[in-house]
Amino acid sequence: MKKLTIIISFLVLLLGCEKSVKTCNSDDPLKDLAWLQEVKTSLTNCSCEMSIIQATYNKQTVFYTAMTDPICNGIYPIVLRDCTGDIVKSYESLNQVKDNDITNIKTLYRCKVE
Repeated sequence: MKKLTIIISFLVLLLGCEKSVKTCNSDDPLKDLAWLQEVKTSLTNCSCEMSIIQATYNKQTVFYTAMTDPICNGIYPIVLRDCTGDIVKSYESLNQVKDNDITNIKTLYRCKVE
């Protein structure tokens, strides 16, 4: 009975632990990927809100910048880049992206109008 209690306790502990999900071998890709840091640094004095977004495209983690300010109504190209910064896919605008092309969308950074 004692062995069973130990085994059950171990299983509960094992199953109860959260698994850390790493993106591009990083807990914080915005901080750890040099090319993504450069993108963030380039987003200064935003007259319209711009965001750095992480998503999934064809089962691959991608990053892109997008104009996310509803007041600004312009055409802004969407360039999907992989973990190394290489271009995976380009769209002329967000309107060209099909609903299920890009999934698991997560905003990493917003350059807001000040």
